[in-house]
Amino acid sequence: MTASRFLLVFVDGLGLGPAGSENPLTQVQTMPCLAGLLGKPLLAGLTVAEGEVWFRPIDACLGVPGLPQSATGQTTLYTGHNAAQFRGQHQSAFANGSLRQLIEPYGIFRQVSNLGLAVTQANAYMPGYFKAIANRRRRYAVGALLNLTAPVPFRTLDDYRQGEAVYWDITGEMVECYYDEPGISAAVAGKRLIKLAQSHSFTLFETFLPDYAGHHQSREEAITVLQRIDALLSTLIQERPEDLTLILSSDHGNVEDLSTSHHTRNPVPLLVIGPGIPDFAGVTDLTGVTPAILSNLAGKIDTV
Repeated sequence: MTASRFLLVFVDGLGLGPAGSENPLTQVQTMPCLAGLLGKPLLAGLTVAEGEVWFRPIDACLGVPGLPQSATGQTTLYTGHNAAQFRGQHQSAFANGSLRQLIEPYGIFRQVSNLGLAVTQANAYMPGYFKAIANRRRRYAVGALLNLTAPVPFRTLDDYRQGEAVYWDITGEMVECYYDEPGISAAVAGKRLIKLAQSHSFTLFETFLPDYAGHHQSREEAITVLQRIDALLSTLIQERPEDLTLILSSDHGNVEDLSTSHHTRNPVPLLVIGPGIPDFAGVTDLTGVTPAILSNLAGKIDTV
């Protein structure tokens, strides 16, 4: 077993659908870096296993009727436990108390920390977020609960200003708007993520841009945000150290079908680049990602 550091880029609402006028991923120009890397656009049925690049569609429906949703999909991805079956349904938006029963003991941050390894979430959380939580105008998302239950410190506006965090919109346009902090390019965001990943065994970065674009049914917005994500990935791939395994995945489909404002039942991508690929060979749905990472990292401990 080859040990590795891991950087997981979570992209909300990115499924793999058939080619067509309602799927912005049909055109190579939407995500040119990934399409070039994989030899084809990100569409249904795409599989790749060449050297240090591995790509498979994985199931997000999890054997539960209805459309996959964010809270149960993300909880499943980050714990390795089927949250939709646990709840008896797909659950949207935020994690309620029952999902915390899975996140607290099985969240990947806590499990990596229990191995004695360093873990971090690269996302910057702004002061307004915590104020909204305190005023009960907002609830914690699954990613935030990973921090709280591990516990792992949140990265803040100060970290962002020091180049040690990335906002979920990648380029920090919202940070610039509300906090008068200059935005950054997708390339700079990628370099920040690589720097963080080099000092942690597991690093998570979350972006929710495609899910918003899908709900808005805006082709222009969808292409813009997918190109931004592709630019980020281009830097991550170029700058990736040999011992870092880069992972990209999602919780459910959405942006790949602009004929609807709802989520889809399409499979989601699992892209793995780097030395950790062998651990993902048997992954077929969202439950397999966290166990594959932990298997690798536990092997790292066992061989020291």
